[in-house]
Amino acid sequence: MDMKSEDPDRFFRPGQISRDGFLGTDPRAVEEIVRQDGDTLKRLGLTAEAVADTLQSLIDAARQGLEGPVEAGDWIVRLDWARGLVPCPFGDKKLQPKITVEAVRKRSGETMLFSRLSVHMIREHGFFGGAGSAFRIEPESVADWIRNGG
Repeated sequence: MDMKSEDPDRFFRPGQISRDGFLGTDPRAVEEIVRQDGDTLKRLGLTAEAVADTLQSLIDAARQGLEGPVEAGDWIVRLDWARGLVPCPFGDKKLQPKITVEAVRKRSGETMLFSRLSVHMIREHGFFGGAGSAFRIEPESVADWIRNGG
């Protein structure tokens, strides 16, 4: 797969790397999404690395459940692990295992869905997903999760 393209957002669209893509209903270019989410993180006093570390800790906890629910602090997490690897749409040639985590906050019932690829894209590229994407993580929400004990 040639990740170089005249259209830098091509591999983020549905049917390229994933069935649903990574942009959801967001009309913005990937570069603009990354810039705006980065500005939001700065305003909130967070880094992409801190967010990725928090999400990775939930993946690590969920692995203990062998695809069953596990308590992890204020969360109940469940991991789904499919066969195979998925490439990063940024073209950095880093393949990620097909791991998806559903995390439900015990006190509020709030749910977030993210993947191992989500963690990579946040840590390495500052990409939280496009608005309306199934795997979009809002920087404001994650700031609240981190500040209130994850």
